[in-house]
Amino acid sequence: MSSSAKIYSMEAHVPAASRPVPLNTRQVLSVTITLSIFSFLYLVYAQKHALLFYIMTGLVGVFIVFIYSAGILAVLYMVARDYPEASDFDNKSASSSSSREMEESKF
Repeated sequence: MSSSAKIYSMEAHVPAASRPVPLNTRQVLSVTITLSIFSFLYLVYAQKHALLFYIMTGLVGVFIVFIYSAGILAVLYMVARDYPEASDFDNKSASSSSSREMEESKF
């Protein structure tokens, strides 16, 4: 068994709590099927019917605006959020340096 096969087989048994995507398999499958159906309708029927074309193109536009708005709001949230002060990090590093000094003092 090659190393890449070993890595793949270990990743296949990843518990659901540590998955890189917060969706379960059923949700991912339903999103994929929904997008496939939408794409099929858009490519086949919307080319022949003007009203359906306008509605489906409008849905794509609304989705794009939603994604961009969510991204901008996420950035604004990160800018406005209170983060811990630098002194909190300094205290943690000071405690680690004091433990290092304690270990060195044993010798």
